[in-house]
Amino acid sequence: MKNSIANRLGFWSSVYIAILGGIYLLILVFMFLTEGFAVIPPPFVQLVAGIITFLTVPGLVTLFTAIRFVNEGDNKVYGSLGISFIILFAATVSINRFVQLTVIQQSLPDVPSDLTRFLPYSEGSVMLALEILGWGFFSSLAAAFIAPLFSSSRLNKTIRWLFILYAIFSFMSVIGFMTNTPFTAGGFIAWGPIMMALSVLLSIYFHNLMGNQPDD
Repeated sequence: MKNSIANRLGFWSSVYIAILGGIYLLILVFMFLTEGFAVIPPPFVQLVAGIITFLTVPGLVTLFTAIRFVNEGDNKVYGSLGISFIILFAATVSINRFVQLTVIQQSLPDVPSDLTRFLPYSEGSVMLALEILGWGFFSSLAAAFIAPLFSSSRLNKTIRWLFILYAIFSFMSVIGFMTNTPFTAGGFIAWGPIMMALSVLLSIYFHNLMGNQPDD
């Protein structure tokens, strides 16, 4: 019964993340086609990004928990560590986005000077540092510890290497942010196409597990 629930939660959470990621990518493509590349996205894109990120957080916590509970072998300690780090990720990113969607959004269009460091993309932004801490540091550690749980089949090995690539590119954003170099852009590869590919493959992974699950 426990694995049956974990399989369903894993499947639907991965589908949920894939849908949110797809919507966000479409908005980014539209922005690039109409306005070109901008370091600071337009207000509408910032708002949509905040909403989608805030909604993605519980999906990722659910997904990592499901992965942990369908893997009960010797490597389950890795799954537990993955959950621990994804919860730390959820805390930091949720604080950032909740502030953006409440305090900052209610202060627009003229944000008081004492709130400028709380803007999500401003120079010297405290909230941007929180975002990089969550996505760049904690989510990369979570992915690195979850990766060993996938082995044997071709699908599992592909998922494992995507988690490893996610961890590498995501951590690049931390290095870039700390050194003020373009390495920060590596994070967008992890949080965009790699996460999209992971969510699709994980939905297939959990769908296969549900197919092999005996009826209750």
